Amino acid sequence: MTDSAAAGAPPIADALARDLLQLASGCRILHQQGHADMPLGHLSLRDPDGRGVWLKRSGIGLGEVRDPSDFVLIDFDGRRLAGDGRLHKEWPLHTEILRARPDISVVGHSHPFHATAFSALDVELRAVTNEAVYLGPRVPRFNDTTGLIDTPQLGAALAHTLGDASSVLMRNHGIAFVGRSIAACTLTGVFLERACRSQLALLATGLPYAATPAAEIAAKQAQILDDTLLATFWAFYRRGLAHPINITQHHTDP
Repeated sequence: MTDSAAAGAPPIADALARDLLQLASGCRILHQQGHADMPLGHLSLRDPDGRGVWLKRSGIGLGEVRDPSDFVLIDFDGRRLAGDGRLHKEWPLHTEILRARPDISVVGHSHPFHATAFSALDVELRAVTNEAVYLGPRVPRFNDTTGLIDTPQLGAALAHTLGDASSVLMRNHGIAFVGRSIAACTLTGVFLERACRSQLALLATGLPYAATPAAEIAAKQAQILDDTLLATFWAFYRRGLAHPINITQHHTDP
Protein backbone atom coordinates (compact mmCIF):
# COMPACT_ATOMS: atom_id res chain seq x y z
CA MET A 1 0.00 0.00 0.00
CA THR A 2 1.18 3.51 -0.79
CA ASP A 3 0.31 5.94 1.99
CA SER A 4 1.18 9.25 0.43
CA ALA A 5 -0.83 12.31 1.40
CA ALA A 6 -2.73 13.91 -1.43
CA ALA A 7 -1.19 17.39 -1.40
CA GLY A 8 -3.47 19.95 -2.94
CA ALA A 9 -6.46 17.60 -2.94
CA PRO A 10 -9.67 19.36 -4.04
CA PRO A 11 -12.04 20.54 -1.30
CA ILE A 12 -14.90 18.26 -0.34
CA ALA A 13 -18.10 19.11 -2.20
CA ASP A 14 -21.08 20.19 -0.11
CA ALA A 15 -23.12 17.06 -0.84
CA LEU A 16 -20.22 14.79 0.10
CA ALA A 17 -19.55 16.83 3.25
CA ARG A 18 -23.17 16.28 4.27
CA ASP A 19 -22.81 12.56 3.66
CA LEU A 20 -19.65 12.42 5.77
CA LEU A 21 -21.43 14.25 8.58
CA GLN A 22 -24.13 11.56 8.38
CA LEU A 23 -21.42 8.90 8.44
CA ALA A 24 -19.99 10.53 11.56
CA SER A 25 -23.46 10.31 13.14
CA GLY A 26 -23.54 6.62 12.25
CA CYS A 27 -20.24 6.10 14.05
CA ARG A 28 -21.53 7.79 17.20
CA ILE A 29 -24.81 5.86 17.12
CA LEU A 30 -22.85 2.61 16.96
CA HIS A 31 -20.73 3.75 19.91
CA GLN A 32 -23.88 4.56 21.86
CA GLN A 33 -25.46 1.20 20.98
CA GLY A 34 -22.77 -1.11 22.33
CA HIS A 35 -20.15 -1.07 19.57
CA ALA A 36 -17.59 1.00 21.49
CA ASP A 37 -14.16 -0.63 21.73
CA MET A 38 -11.49 1.98 22.47
CA PRO A 39 -10.32 3.44 19.10
CA LEU A 40 -11.40 0.32 17.20
CA GLY A 41 -14.28 -0.07 14.77
CA HIS A 42 -14.98 1.81 11.56
CA LEU A 43 -17.55 2.83 8.96
CA SER A 44 -16.86 3.58 5.33
CA LEU A 45 -18.69 5.18 2.42
CA ARG A 46 -18.25 4.52 -1.28
CA ASP A 47 -16.99 7.73 -2.90
CA PRO A 48 -19.82 9.11 -5.07
CA ASP A 49 -17.35 9.99 -7.84
CA GLY A 50 -15.95 6.45 -8.00
CA ARG A 51 -12.52 7.33 -6.61
CA GLY A 52 -12.60 4.76 -3.82
CA VAL A 53 -13.71 4.66 -0.18
CA TRP A 54 -14.05 7.23 2.62
CA LEU A 55 -12.95 5.42 5.79
CA LYS A 56 -12.94 6.57 9.41
CA ARG A 57 -9.39 7.42 10.39
CA SER A 58 -7.50 5.33 12.91
CA GLY A 59 -6.65 6.54 16.41
CA ILE A 60 -10.08 7.76 17.53
CA GLY A 61 -13.08 5.83 18.81
CA LEU A 62 -16.44 5.60 17.08
CA GLY A 63 -17.88 7.99 19.64
CA GLU A 64 -15.24 10.61 18.86
CA VAL A 65 -15.99 10.95 15.13
CA ARG A 66 -17.41 14.40 14.46
CA ASP A 67 -16.91 15.73 10.91
CA PRO A 68 -15.40 15.09 7.45
CA SER A 69 -11.88 15.65 8.77
CA ASP A 70 -12.22 12.32 10.61
CA PHE A 71 -12.34 10.36 7.33
CA VAL A 72 -9.65 9.41 4.80
CA LEU A 73 -10.26 8.76 1.11
CA ILE A 74 -8.39 5.74 -0.28
CA ASP A 75 -8.59 4.04 -3.64
CA PHE A 76 -9.43 0.34 -3.94
CA ASP A 77 -5.74 -0.54 -3.62
CA GLY A 78 -5.39 1.34 -0.33
CA ARG A 79 -3.61 4.43 -1.67
CA ARG A 80 -4.49 7.63 0.17
CA LEU A 81 -6.16 10.23 -2.04
CA ALA A 82 -7.32 12.75 0.57
CA GLY A 83 -7.51 13.28 4.29
CA ASP A 84 -5.14 13.13 7.23
CA GLY A 85 -4.57 10.58 9.96
CA ARG A 86 -3.54 6.94 10.01
CA LEU A 87 -5.38 4.25 8.11
CA HIS A 88 -6.96 1.34 9.91
CA LYS A 89 -5.05 -1.86 9.17
CA GLU A 90 -8.33 -3.48 8.12
CA TRP A 91 -8.98 -1.13 5.20
CA PRO A 92 -9.15 -4.19 2.85
CA LEU A 93 -12.31 -5.30 4.65
CA HIS A 94 -14.03 -2.23 3.24
CA THR A 95 -12.49 -2.09 -0.22
CA GLU A 96 -13.09 -5.76 -0.98
CA ILE A 97 -16.67 -5.83 0.26
CA LEU A 98 -17.49 -2.71 -1.75
CA ARG A 99 -15.71 -4.18 -4.77
CA ALA A 100 -17.81 -7.36 -4.50
CA ARG A 101 -21.12 -5.65 -3.69
CA PRO A 102 -22.08 -2.92 -6.18
CA ASP A 103 -25.53 -2.85 -4.58
CA ILE A 104 -24.27 -1.34 -1.31
CA SER A 105 -22.52 1.94 -0.50
CA VAL A 106 -21.64 1.66 3.19
CA VAL A 107 -19.65 -0.92 5.19
CA GLY A 108 -19.14 -1.22 8.94
CA HIS A 109 -16.89 -3.30 11.16
CA SER A 110 -16.98 -3.37 14.96
CA HIS A 111 -16.56 -5.54 18.05
CA PRO A 112 -19.82 -5.32 20.02
CA PHE A 113 -19.79 -7.54 23.11
CA HIS A 114 -22.77 -9.82 22.48
CA ALA A 115 -22.27 -10.33 18.74
CA THR A 116 -18.57 -11.02 19.23
CA ALA A 117 -19.36 -13.57 21.95
CA PHE A 118 -22.02 -15.13 19.70
CA SER A 119 -19.48 -15.42 16.88
CA ALA A 120 -17.59 -18.00 18.97
CA LEU A 121 -20.58 -20.34 19.13
CA ASP A 122 -21.43 -23.02 16.59
CA VAL A 123 -25.01 -21.82 16.68
CA GLU A 124 -27.01 -20.25 13.87
CA LEU A 125 -28.46 -16.82 14.57
CA ARG A 126 -32.21 -17.33 14.48
CA ALA A 127 -35.06 -14.85 14.13
CA VAL A 128 -36.17 -14.89 17.77
CA THR A 129 -36.82 -11.11 17.75
CA ASN A 130 -37.71 -8.52 15.15
CA GLU A 131 -34.11 -7.31 15.16
CA ALA A 132 -32.99 -10.66 13.72
CA VAL A 133 -35.79 -10.53 11.13
CA TYR A 134 -34.58 -7.10 10.04
CA LEU A 135 -31.24 -8.71 9.14
CA GLY A 136 -32.78 -10.97 6.50
CA PRO A 137 -32.86 -14.73 6.02
CA ARG A 138 -29.29 -15.54 7.10
CA VAL A 139 -26.24 -14.17 8.89
CA PRO A 140 -23.21 -16.25 7.82
CA ARG A 141 -20.13 -16.86 9.96
CA PHE A 142 -16.59 -16.20 8.68
CA ASN A 143 -14.14 -18.89 9.81
CA ASP A 144 -11.06 -18.36 7.62
CA THR A 145 -9.22 -16.44 10.33
CA THR A 146 -9.83 -14.96 13.77
CA GLY A 147 -7.22 -12.29 13.06
CA LEU A 148 -7.29 -8.97 11.27
CA ILE A 149 -8.66 -8.59 7.76
CA ASP A 150 -5.53 -6.76 6.69
CA THR A 151 -4.90 -8.08 3.17
CA PRO A 152 -6.98 -7.89 -0.01
CA GLN A 153 -7.05 -11.70 -0.06
CA LEU A 154 -8.66 -11.88 3.38
CA GLY A 155 -10.99 -9.04 2.46
CA ALA A 156 -12.12 -10.93 -0.63
CA ALA A 157 -12.62 -14.10 1.43
CA LEU A 158 -14.78 -12.19 3.92
CA ALA A 159 -16.77 -10.64 1.07
CA HIS A 160 -17.32 -14.14 -0.34
CA THR A 161 -18.66 -15.40 2.99
CA LEU A 162 -20.89 -12.33 3.33
CA GLY A 163 -22.31 -12.98 -0.14
CA ASP A 164 -25.59 -11.11 -0.57
CA ALA A 165 -26.34 -10.99 3.17
CA SER A 166 -26.69 -7.84 5.27
CA SER A 167 -24.06 -8.84 7.82
CA VAL A 168 -21.56 -11.49 8.82
CA LEU A 169 -20.26 -12.81 12.15
CA MET A 170 -16.45 -12.95 12.26
CA ARG A 171 -15.33 -15.85 14.45
CA ASN A 172 -13.75 -14.70 17.75
CA HIS A 173 -13.34 -11.20 16.31
CA GLY A 174 -16.44 -9.14 15.64
CA ILE A 175 -18.88 -8.37 12.86
CA ALA A 176 -19.12 -6.72 9.46
CA PHE A 177 -22.34 -5.19 8.14
CA VAL A 178 -23.41 -3.35 5.02
CA GLY A 179 -26.17 -1.19 3.62
CA ARG A 180 -27.30 0.72 0.58
CA SER A 181 -27.30 3.87 2.73
CA ILE A 182 -25.60 5.17 5.86
CA ALA A 183 -28.81 4.70 7.83
CA ALA A 184 -29.35 1.15 6.60
CA CYS A 185 -25.79 0.07 7.38
CA THR A 186 -25.71 1.69 10.82
CA LEU A 187 -29.05 0.18 11.80
CA THR A 188 -27.96 -3.24 10.57
CA GLY A 189 -25.04 -3.07 12.99
CA VAL A 190 -27.38 -2.05 15.80
CA PHE A 191 -29.87 -4.80 14.95
CA LEU A 192 -27.20 -7.51 14.79
CA GLU A 193 -25.86 -6.73 18.27
CA ARG A 194 -29.39 -6.68 19.70
CA ALA A 195 -30.34 -9.93 17.95
CA CYS A 196 -27.27 -11.71 19.32
CA ARG A 197 -27.93 -10.38 22.81
CA SER A 198 -31.49 -11.72 22.70
CA GLN A 199 -30.51 -15.18 21.52
CA LEU A 200 -27.68 -15.44 24.07
CA ALA A 201 -30.21 -14.65 26.80
CA LEU A 202 -32.49 -17.42 25.55
CA LEU A 203 -29.63 -19.91 25.26
CA ALA A 204 -28.63 -19.14 28.86
CA THR A 205 -32.01 -20.34 30.13
CA GLY A 206 -31.45 -23.83 28.69
CA LEU A 207 -35.12 -23.85 27.72
CA PRO A 208 -36.53 -24.56 24.25
CA TYR A 209 -37.48 -21.47 22.29
CA ALA A 210 -39.27 -20.60 19.03
CA ALA A 211 -38.15 -18.44 16.11
CA THR A 212 -39.79 -17.05 13.00
CA PRO A 213 -39.57 -19.89 10.44
CA ALA A 214 -36.95 -19.29 7.76
CA ALA A 215 -39.58 -19.49 5.02
CA GLU A 216 -41.47 -16.57 6.60
CA ILE A 217 -38.58 -14.19 7.29
CA ALA A 218 -38.63 -12.34 3.96
CA ALA A 219 -42.37 -11.68 4.16
CA LYS A 220 -42.17 -10.55 7.79
CA GLN A 221 -39.19 -8.31 7.01
CA ALA A 222 -41.18 -6.60 4.25
CA GLN A 223 -43.98 -6.06 6.78
CA ILE A 224 -41.91 -4.51 9.55
CA LEU A 225 -38.99 -2.70 7.85
CA ASP A 226 -39.95 -0.56 4.88
CA ASP A 227 -38.04 2.57 3.84
CA THR A 228 -40.32 4.86 5.85
CA LEU A 229 -39.79 2.90 9.05
CA LEU A 230 -36.04 2.70 8.46
CA ALA A 231 -35.98 6.51 8.16
CA THR A 232 -38.02 6.75 11.37
CA PHE A 233 -35.58 4.52 13.25
CA TRP A 234 -32.63 6.53 11.93
CA ALA A 235 -34.21 9.81 13.04
CA PHE A 236 -34.90 8.29 16.47
CA TYR A 237 -31.28 7.31 17.01
CA ARG A 238 -29.99 10.64 15.69
CA ARG A 239 -32.20 12.49 18.19
CA GLY A 240 -30.56 10.39 20.87
CA LEU A 241 -27.17 11.84 19.93
CA ALA A 242 -28.25 15.40 20.62
CA HIS A 243 -30.59 14.64 23.53
CA PRO A 244 -29.69 11.33 25.21
CA ILE A 245 -32.79 9.23 25.80
CA ASN A 246 -33.56 5.69 26.82
CA ILE A 247 -33.08 3.77 23.58
CA THR A 248 -33.00 0.23 24.92
CA GLN A 249 -36.61 -0.61 24.19
CA HIS A 250 -37.41 -3.13 21.47
CA HIS A 251 -38.85 -2.03 18.14
CA THR A 252 -41.91 -4.28 18.18
CA ASP A 253 -44.70 -1.86 17.28
CA PRO A 254 -43.86 -0.08 14.01
